Amino acid sequence: MSSRNDPLAGGSPLGRFEVLGDGVAQFHGFCNVGFVWGRGEVLVVDTSHARLAPRAVAALREHTADPVAHVVYTHGHVDHVGGAPSFLADAEQRGHPRPVFWGQAALPARFARYAATWGWNNEVNRRQFQLPAGVDAFPRGFIAPDRTYQEEAVFDLAGERVELHHARAETDDASWVWLPERRLALVGDLSVQSVPNTGNPNKPQRYTLGWAEALEAIAQLRPETIIPGHGDPLRGERALEMLIETARALRFLHDAVLERLNAGQWPDEIVDAGIALPADLAAKAYLRPIYGCAEFVVRDVLRAYAGWWGGNPAELLPAGRAAVARDLVDVAGRGALVAKARALAQAEQHRRALQLAVYLSQADPADAEAHALVAELCDALAEREASFIARNFYRAAAAEARRSRVC
Repeated sequence: MSSRNDPLAGGSPLGRFEVLGDGVAQFHGFCNVGFVWGRGEVLVVDTSHARLAPRAVAALREHTADPVAHVVYTHGHVDHVGGAPSFLADAEQRGHPRPVFWGQAALPARFARYAATWGWNNEVNRRQFQLPAGVDAFPRGFIAPDRTYQEEAVFDLAGERVELHHARAETDDASWVWLPERRLALVGDLSVQSVPNTGNPNKPQRYTLGWAEALEAIAQLRPETIIPGHGDPLRGERALEMLIETARALRFLHDAVLERLNAGQWPDEIVDAGIALPADLAAKAYLRPIYGCAEFVVRDVLRAYAGWWGGNPAELLPAGRAAVARDLVDVAGRGALVAKARALAQAEQHRRALQLAVYLSQADPADAEAHALVAELCDALAEREASFIARNFYRAAAAEARRSRVC
Protein backbone atom coordinates (compact mmCIF):
# COMPACT_ATOMS: atom_id res chain seq x y z
CA MET A 1 0.00 0.00 0.00
CA SER A 2 1.66 3.20 -1.16
CA SER A 3 1.45 6.78 0.03
CA ARG A 4 -0.29 7.51 -3.30
CA ASN A 5 -3.34 5.82 -1.80
CA ASP A 6 -3.17 7.74 1.48
CA PRO A 7 -3.56 11.49 0.99
CA LEU A 8 -3.39 11.95 4.76
CA ALA A 9 -0.01 10.30 5.28
CA GLY A 10 1.65 13.65 5.93
CA GLY A 11 5.38 14.07 5.48
CA SER A 12 6.39 10.57 6.60
CA PRO A 13 6.40 7.47 4.42
CA LEU A 14 4.07 4.64 5.35
CA GLY A 15 5.72 2.06 7.57
CA ARG A 16 7.96 4.47 9.52
CA PHE A 17 8.15 4.06 13.31
CA GLU A 18 8.60 7.50 14.85
CA VAL A 19 9.64 7.78 18.49
CA LEU A 20 8.02 10.89 19.99
CA GLY A 21 9.40 10.68 23.51
CA ASP A 22 10.30 8.26 26.25
CA GLY A 23 8.07 5.25 25.62
CA VAL A 24 5.80 6.97 23.07
CA ALA A 25 5.79 6.29 19.35
CA GLN A 26 3.68 6.52 16.24
CA PHE A 27 3.74 3.97 13.44
CA HIS A 28 2.83 5.70 10.20
CA GLY A 29 0.37 3.38 8.53
CA PHE A 30 -2.62 3.61 6.26
CA CYS A 31 -4.06 4.22 9.70
CA ASN A 32 -1.51 5.22 12.31
CA VAL A 33 -0.79 3.08 15.34
CA GLY A 34 -0.01 4.72 18.67
CA PHE A 35 2.29 2.96 21.16
CA VAL A 36 2.94 3.74 24.84
CA TRP A 37 5.30 1.68 27.02
CA GLY A 38 7.96 1.99 29.71
CA ARG A 39 6.73 0.36 32.91
CA GLY A 40 6.49 -3.24 31.80
CA GLU A 41 3.34 -3.12 29.63
CA VAL A 42 2.47 -1.74 26.21
CA LEU A 43 -0.64 0.17 25.18
CA VAL A 44 -1.61 0.02 21.50
CA VAL A 45 -4.10 2.50 20.07
CA ASP A 46 -5.51 1.28 16.75
CA THR A 47 -4.00 -1.60 14.79
CA SER A 48 -3.78 -0.21 11.24
CA HIS A 49 -4.67 -2.16 8.12
CA ALA A 50 -4.06 -5.91 8.03
CA ARG A 51 -1.27 -5.49 5.45
CA LEU A 52 0.74 -3.02 7.53
CA ALA A 53 0.11 -4.37 11.04
CA PRO A 54 2.93 -6.99 10.91
CA ARG A 55 5.39 -4.17 10.18
CA ALA A 56 4.00 -2.17 13.11
CA VAL A 57 4.49 -5.14 15.45
CA ALA A 58 8.00 -5.77 14.16
CA ALA A 59 8.93 -2.11 14.65
CA LEU A 60 7.58 -2.12 18.21
CA ARG A 61 9.69 -5.17 19.02
CA GLU A 62 12.83 -3.28 18.04
CA HIS A 63 12.16 -0.99 21.02
CA THR A 64 10.57 -3.13 23.73
CA ALA A 65 9.88 -6.77 24.55
CA ASP A 66 7.15 -5.86 27.07
CA PRO A 67 3.78 -7.54 26.56
CA VAL A 68 0.96 -5.67 24.88
CA ALA A 69 -1.54 -5.40 27.71
CA HIS A 70 -4.25 -3.23 26.13
CA VAL A 71 -5.40 -2.47 22.58
CA VAL A 72 -7.87 0.39 22.08
CA TYR A 73 -9.93 0.79 18.94
CA THR A 74 -10.63 4.48 18.38
CA HIS A 75 -13.53 3.36 16.18
CA GLY A 76 -14.58 0.42 14.05
CA HIS A 77 -13.39 1.46 10.59
CA VAL A 78 -11.46 -1.36 8.99
CA ASP A 79 -8.20 0.55 8.60
CA HIS A 80 -8.15 0.93 12.39
CA VAL A 81 -9.19 -2.58 13.45
CA GLY A 82 -8.03 -4.79 10.58
CA GLY A 83 -4.53 -5.36 11.97
CA ALA A 84 -5.68 -6.82 15.31
CA PRO A 85 -4.75 -10.44 14.46
CA SER A 86 -1.09 -9.45 14.18
CA PHE A 87 -1.06 -8.27 17.79
CA LEU A 88 -2.76 -11.48 18.95
CA ALA A 89 -0.22 -13.52 17.02
CA ASP A 90 2.65 -11.59 18.64
CA ALA A 91 1.29 -12.32 22.12
CA GLU A 92 0.87 -16.01 21.35
CA GLN A 93 4.34 -16.35 19.83
CA ARG A 94 5.97 -14.70 22.85
CA GLY A 95 3.90 -16.56 25.45
CA HIS A 96 2.36 -13.30 26.67
CA PRO A 97 -1.19 -13.02 28.01
CA ARG A 98 -3.82 -12.12 25.44
CA PRO A 99 -4.17 -8.31 25.21
CA VAL A 100 -7.44 -6.77 26.38
CA PHE A 101 -9.25 -5.11 23.47
CA TRP A 102 -11.28 -1.98 24.26
CA GLY A 103 -13.98 -0.22 22.25
CA GLN A 104 -16.97 2.02 22.71
CA ALA A 105 -20.29 0.23 23.30
CA ALA A 106 -21.64 0.85 19.79
CA LEU A 107 -18.67 -0.86 18.14
CA PRO A 108 -19.97 -4.47 18.22
CA ALA A 109 -23.13 -3.35 16.40
CA ARG A 110 -20.93 -1.82 13.70
CA PHE A 111 -19.14 -5.12 13.23
CA ALA A 112 -22.51 -6.88 12.95
CA ARG A 113 -23.64 -4.37 10.32
CA TYR A 114 -20.43 -4.87 8.38
CA ALA A 115 -21.07 -8.62 8.32
CA ALA A 116 -24.63 -8.07 7.09
CA THR A 117 -23.55 -5.65 4.34
CA TRP A 118 -20.18 -7.05 3.33
CA GLY A 119 -20.87 -6.95 -0.41
CA TRP A 120 -21.89 -3.29 -0.36
CA ASN A 121 -18.98 -2.18 1.83
CA ASN A 122 -16.53 -4.16 -0.27
CA GLU A 123 -17.70 -2.41 -3.44
CA VAL A 124 -17.77 1.07 -1.88
CA ASN A 125 -14.26 0.70 -0.49
CA ARG A 126 -13.00 -0.69 -3.78
CA ARG A 127 -14.26 2.45 -5.51
CA GLN A 128 -13.15 4.87 -2.81
CA PHE A 129 -9.59 3.51 -2.75
CA GLN A 130 -9.34 2.68 -6.47
CA LEU A 131 -8.73 -1.05 -6.10
CA PRO A 132 -9.11 -3.37 -9.10
CA ALA A 133 -12.34 -5.26 -9.72
CA GLY A 134 -12.32 -8.65 -8.04
CA VAL A 135 -10.04 -7.52 -5.20
CA ASP A 136 -11.55 -7.79 -1.72
CA ALA A 137 -11.37 -4.32 -0.21
CA PHE A 138 -13.18 -5.17 3.02
CA PRO A 139 -12.45 -7.80 5.72
CA ARG A 140 -14.91 -10.58 6.39
CA GLY A 141 -14.27 -10.77 10.12
CA PHE A 142 -13.05 -8.71 13.07
CA ILE A 143 -11.63 -9.14 16.56
CA ALA A 144 -14.40 -7.90 18.85
CA PRO A 145 -13.60 -5.76 21.90
CA ASP A 146 -13.35 -7.64 25.19
CA ARG A 147 -14.47 -4.58 27.13
CA THR A 148 -16.82 -1.81 26.11
CA TYR A 149 -17.89 1.40 27.77
CA GLN A 150 -20.55 4.07 27.23
CA GLU A 151 -19.15 7.56 27.84
CA GLU A 152 -15.92 7.21 29.84
CA ALA A 153 -13.65 4.45 31.08
CA VAL A 154 -10.37 4.30 32.98
CA PHE A 155 -7.85 1.49 33.15
CA ASP A 156 -4.36 1.01 34.53
CA LEU A 157 -1.26 0.58 32.34
CA ALA A 158 1.37 -0.75 34.75
CA GLY A 159 0.43 1.95 37.25
CA GLU A 160 -0.32 4.70 34.75
CA ARG A 161 -3.83 6.10 34.30
CA VAL A 162 -5.37 5.74 30.84
CA GLU A 163 -8.69 7.43 30.09
CA LEU A 164 -11.12 6.60 27.28
CA HIS A 165 -13.69 9.17 26.15
CA HIS A 166 -16.58 8.66 23.76
CA ALA A 167 -17.21 10.94 20.80
CA ARG A 168 -19.91 11.00 18.14
CA ALA A 169 -17.82 12.20 15.24
CA GLU A 170 -16.77 10.29 12.14
CA THR A 171 -18.65 7.38 13.73
CA ASP A 172 -21.04 6.83 16.61
CA ASP A 173 -18.50 4.50 18.28
CA ALA A 174 -15.49 6.83 18.37
CA SER A 175 -13.06 6.99 21.28
CA TRP A 176 -10.16 9.23 22.13
CA VAL A 177 -7.46 8.28 24.61
CA TRP A 178 -5.89 10.54 27.21
CA LEU A 179 -2.79 9.82 29.31
CA PRO A 180 -2.68 12.71 31.78
CA GLU A 181 0.83 12.00 33.13
CA ARG A 182 2.26 12.38 29.63
CA ARG A 183 -0.16 15.06 28.39
CA LEU A 184 -0.69 12.72 25.46
CA ALA A 185 -3.89 12.42 23.40
CA LEU A 186 -4.38 9.64 20.87
CA VAL A 187 -7.38 10.80 18.92
CA GLY A 188 -7.94 8.49 15.97
CA ASP A 189 -9.78 10.14 13.10
CA LEU A 190 -10.78 13.17 15.15
CA SER A 191 -7.63 14.52 13.52
CA VAL A 192 -7.17 13.73 9.82
CA GLN A 193 -5.37 17.00 8.90
CA SER A 194 -7.94 17.74 6.21
CA VAL A 195 -11.46 19.05 6.29
CA PRO A 196 -12.98 16.30 8.45
CA ASN A 197 -14.57 13.41 6.61
CA THR A 198 -18.21 13.94 7.49
CA GLY A 199 -20.75 13.41 4.75
CA ASN A 200 -18.92 10.59 2.97
CA PRO A 201 -21.17 9.90 -0.04
CA ASN A 202 -21.76 6.16 0.48
CA LYS A 203 -21.29 5.79 4.23
CA PRO A 204 -23.82 6.09 7.08
CA GLN A 205 -24.56 9.26 9.02
CA ARG A 206 -21.64 11.08 10.54
CA TYR A 207 -21.73 13.73 13.24
CA THR A 208 -20.40 17.18 12.43
CA LEU A 209 -21.38 18.88 15.67
CA GLY A 210 -20.24 15.98 17.85
CA TRP A 211 -16.88 16.07 16.09
CA ALA A 212 -16.47 19.75 16.96
CA GLU A 213 -17.47 19.12 20.58
CA ALA A 214 -14.91 16.32 20.95
CA LEU A 215 -12.10 18.49 19.59
CA GLU A 216 -13.07 21.25 22.01
CA ALA A 217 -13.03 18.80 24.93
CA ILE A 218 -9.53 17.64 24.01
CA ALA A 219 -8.35 21.23 23.61
CA GLN A 220 -9.45 22.03 27.16
CA LEU A 221 -6.90 19.47 28.40
CA ARG A 222 -4.10 21.27 26.51
CA PRO A 223 -2.25 18.15 25.28
CA GLU A 224 1.46 18.46 24.59
CA THR A 225 1.40 15.72 21.96
CA ILE A 226 -1.36 14.41 19.71
CA ILE A 227 -1.11 11.14 17.80
CA PRO A 228 -3.72 11.31 15.03
CA GLY A 229 -5.41 8.55 13.09
CA HIS A 230 -3.86 9.87 9.88
CA GLY A 231 -0.99 12.24 9.22
CA ASP A 232 1.94 13.43 11.27
CA PRO A 233 1.95 13.87 15.07
CA LEU A 234 1.17 17.30 16.43
CA ARG A 235 2.82 19.06 19.35
CA GLY A 236 2.46 22.11 21.55
CA GLU A 237 0.72 25.20 20.29
CA ARG A 238 0.24 23.74 16.81
CA ALA A 239 -1.65 20.81 18.30
CA LEU A 240 -3.88 23.17 20.26
CA GLU A 241 -4.47 25.35 17.22
CA MET A 242 -5.48 22.37 15.09
CA LEU A 243 -8.03 21.28 17.68
CA ILE A 244 -9.57 24.72 18.13
CA GLU A 245 -9.62 25.81 14.50
CA THR A 246 -10.92 22.50 13.15
CA ALA A 247 -13.72 22.65 15.69
CA ARG A 248 -14.44 26.24 14.62
CA ALA A 249 -14.62 25.17 10.97
CA LEU A 250 -17.07 22.37 11.73
CA ARG A 251 -19.24 24.62 13.88
CA PHE A 252 -19.27 27.25 11.14
CA LEU A 253 -20.55 24.80 8.53
CA HIS A 254 -23.02 23.21 10.95
CA ASP A 255 -24.44 26.54 12.08
CA ALA A 256 -24.62 27.94 8.54
CA VAL A 257 -26.75 24.99 7.43
CA LEU A 258 -29.05 25.30 10.44
CA GLU A 259 -29.46 29.02 9.89
CA ARG A 260 -30.62 28.40 6.33
CA LEU A 261 -32.91 25.53 7.27
CA ASN A 262 -34.51 27.61 10.00
CA ALA A 263 -35.03 30.42 7.48
CA GLY A 264 -37.15 28.06 5.40
CA GLN A 265 -34.68 27.06 2.70
CA TRP A 266 -34.95 23.60 1.18
CA PRO A 267 -31.89 21.34 1.30
CA ASP A 268 -31.53 21.58 -2.48
CA GLU A 269 -31.39 25.37 -2.23
CA ILE A 270 -28.68 25.17 0.42
CA VAL A 271 -26.59 22.75 -1.63
CA ASP A 272 -27.00 24.78 -4.82
CA ALA A 273 -26.04 28.06 -3.13
CA GLY A 274 -22.97 26.49 -1.54
CA ILE A 275 -21.38 27.17 1.83
CA ALA A 276 -17.64 27.73 1.97
CA LEU A 277 -15.30 28.07 4.92
CA PRO A 278 -14.19 31.60 5.79
CA ALA A 279 -10.90 32.51 4.11
CA ASP A 280 -8.85 32.38 7.31
CA LEU A 281 -9.95 28.80 7.99
CA ALA A 282 -9.70 27.65 4.38
CA ALA A 283 -6.07 28.82 4.36
CA LYS A 284 -5.06 26.43 7.15
CA ALA A 285 -2.90 23.55 5.90
CA TYR A 286 -4.78 21.08 8.10
CA LEU A 287 -8.15 22.23 6.67
CA ARG A 288 -7.38 21.60 3.02
CA PRO A 289 -10.17 19.64 1.29
CA ILE A 290 -7.89 16.73 0.48
CA TYR A 291 -10.08 14.02 2.03
CA GLY A 292 -13.35 15.46 3.21
CA CYS A 293 -14.58 18.78 1.84
CA ALA A 294 -17.01 21.52 2.88
CA GLU A 295 -19.64 20.35 0.38
CA PHE A 296 -19.68 16.89 1.98
CA VAL A 297 -19.94 18.38 5.48
CA VAL A 298 -22.96 20.42 4.39
CA ARG A 299 -24.59 17.24 3.11
CA ASP A 300 -23.87 15.51 6.43
CA VAL A 301 -25.59 18.24 8.43
CA LEU A 302 -28.56 18.24 6.07
CA ARG A 303 -28.89 14.47 6.33
CA ALA A 304 -28.84 14.69 10.13
CA TYR A 305 -31.55 17.34 10.42
CA ALA A 306 -33.59 17.40 7.23
CA GLY A 307 -34.04 13.87 5.95
CA TRP A 308 -33.45 12.63 2.41
CA TRP A 309 -35.78 14.83 0.36
CA GLY A 310 -34.24 18.02 -1.01
CA GLY A 311 -37.50 19.82 -1.80
CA ASN A 312 -37.98 19.13 -5.54
CA PRO A 313 -41.54 17.73 -5.84
CA ALA A 314 -40.51 15.67 -8.87
CA GLU A 315 -38.12 13.76 -6.62
CA LEU A 316 -40.59 13.00 -3.81
CA LEU A 317 -42.01 9.97 -5.63
CA PRO A 318 -39.85 10.19 -8.75
CA ALA A 319 -40.49 8.91 -12.21
CA GLY A 320 -37.89 6.49 -13.51
CA ARG A 321 -34.65 8.23 -14.41
CA ALA A 322 -34.37 6.54 -17.79
CA ALA A 323 -37.88 7.64 -18.77
CA VAL A 324 -37.17 11.23 -17.77
CA ALA A 325 -33.92 11.15 -19.71
CA ARG A 326 -35.71 9.89 -22.84
CA ASP A 327 -38.26 12.68 -22.50
CA LEU A 328 -35.45 15.24 -22.37
CA VAL A 329 -33.75 13.75 -25.44
CA ASP A 330 -37.07 13.67 -27.31
CA VAL A 331 -37.67 17.36 -26.65
CA ALA A 332 -34.14 18.74 -27.02
CA GLY A 333 -32.70 16.28 -29.49
CA ARG A 334 -29.70 14.06 -28.91
CA GLY A 335 -27.37 16.13 -31.08
CA ALA A 336 -28.24 19.34 -29.28
CA LEU A 337 -27.56 17.77 -25.88
CA VAL A 338 -24.21 16.37 -27.00
CA ALA A 339 -23.22 19.74 -28.42
CA LYS A 340 -24.31 21.55 -25.26
CA ALA A 341 -22.41 19.13 -23.03
CA ARG A 342 -19.24 19.63 -25.05
CA ALA A 343 -19.68 23.40 -25.04
CA LEU A 344 -20.09 23.40 -21.27
CA ALA A 345 -16.96 21.28 -20.88
CA GLN A 346 -15.06 23.71 -23.10
CA ALA A 347 -16.26 26.50 -20.80
CA GLU A 348 -14.97 24.59 -17.73
CA GLN A 349 -18.54 23.83 -16.58
CA HIS A 350 -17.84 20.13 -16.19
CA ARG A 351 -20.46 19.40 -13.54
CA ARG A 352 -23.24 20.74 -15.73
CA ALA A 353 -21.82 18.94 -18.75
CA LEU A 354 -21.72 15.67 -16.86
CA GLN A 355 -25.39 15.95 -15.95
CA LEU A 356 -26.33 16.20 -19.64
CA ALA A 357 -24.03 13.31 -20.56
CA VAL A 358 -25.60 11.14 -17.86
CA TYR A 359 -29.07 11.92 -19.24
CA LEU A 360 -27.90 10.75 -22.67
CA SER A 361 -26.48 7.50 -21.29
CA GLN A 362 -29.65 6.85 -19.29
CA ALA A 363 -31.90 7.54 -22.27
CA ASP A 364 -30.10 4.96 -24.39
CA PRO A 365 -27.85 2.46 -22.58
CA ALA A 366 -26.49 1.40 -25.99
CA ASP A 367 -25.27 4.92 -26.83
CA ALA A 368 -21.49 4.38 -26.93
CA GLU A 369 -20.75 8.05 -27.48
CA ALA A 370 -22.76 9.03 -24.40
CA HIS A 371 -20.89 6.57 -22.19
CA ALA A 372 -17.58 7.79 -23.61
CA LEU A 373 -18.60 11.38 -22.86
CA VAL A 374 -19.51 10.46 -19.28
CA ALA A 375 -16.10 8.85 -18.85
CA GLU A 376 -14.32 11.83 -20.36
CA LEU A 377 -16.11 14.29 -18.10
CA CYS A 378 -15.58 12.19 -14.97
CA ASP A 379 -11.88 12.05 -15.78
CA ALA A 380 -11.81 15.82 -16.20
CA LEU A 381 -13.57 16.36 -12.87
CA ALA A 382 -11.21 13.93 -11.14
CA GLU A 383 -8.23 15.90 -12.41
CA ARG A 384 -9.66 19.11 -10.94
CA GLU A 385 -10.97 17.69 -7.66
CA ALA A 386 -8.97 18.19 -4.45
CA SER A 387 -10.92 15.69 -2.33
CA PHE A 388 -9.41 12.20 -2.49
CA ILE A 389 -12.85 10.64 -1.97
CA ALA A 390 -14.62 12.66 -4.65
CA ARG A 391 -11.71 12.18 -7.04
CA ASN A 392 -11.76 8.41 -6.70
CA PHE A 393 -15.52 8.18 -7.05
CA TYR A 394 -15.26 10.14 -10.30
CA ARG A 395 -12.55 7.76 -11.49
CA ALA A 396 -14.67 4.74 -10.57
CA ALA A 397 -17.62 6.23 -12.46
CA ALA A 398 -15.40 6.81 -15.51
CA ALA A 399 -14.27 3.18 -15.44
CA GLU A 400 -17.87 2.00 -15.14
CA ALA A 401 -18.91 4.18 -18.08
CA ARG A 402 -16.15 2.65 -20.20
CA ARG A 403 -17.29 -0.85 -19.27
CA SER A 404 -20.83 0.10 -20.28
CA ARG A 405 -19.71 1.42 -23.66
CA VAL A 406 -20.91 -0.66 -26.62
CA CYS A 407 -18.08 -1.04 -29.12
